[in-house]
Amino acid sequence: KTVCAGSEKFYKMCESNELDMTFHLFICALAGAGAAVIAMIHYLMVLSANWAYVKDACRMQKYEDIKSKEEQELHDIHSTRSKERLNAYT
Repeated sequence: KTVCAGSEKFYKMCESNELDMTFHLFICALAGAGAAVIAMIHYLMVLSANWAYVKDACRMQKYEDIKSKEEQELHDIHSTRSKERLNAYT
């Protein structure tokens, strides 16, 4: 049994164009809400991927800094020993 079968007032409402327009507006609003949810999920996925990239880049920067310091220390040790050898021959 439908709502429009009860009385003539409901029957006039069901036959009007306003009810059809309301249905279309409801569908548009539902589609818009679905698009907003999909956009929010996409935003969160991009945000988490960007956070992981920045975190990894920070770790890589620390690694590169430590590596360059160790290479500099090795170079300093090597140059000091070379100078000691030259001084030993003179």
